[in-house]
Amino acid sequence: MNEDDRLTATASRPDGHLSSLPHQQGYTSTASIDFRILELEIENSRLHRLVAELLLKNQQLRKDDE
Repeated sequence: MNEDDRLTATASRPDGHLSSLPHQQGYTSTASIDFRILELEIENSRLHRLVAELLLKNQQLRKDDE
């Protein structure tokens, strides 16, 4: 399990949505800010993987059409 997977496993719910966090309740402590940064980094990694997968699928479809 790589670092992104480990972080995702600890910060995500089984349905794939991030859990309710202190920053959503109006807290602005350093810990909640740090956790929000971690949350955004995880989401960014997930989106990067998704874009990479879609680019590969797009290339495969274009190659199959030729």
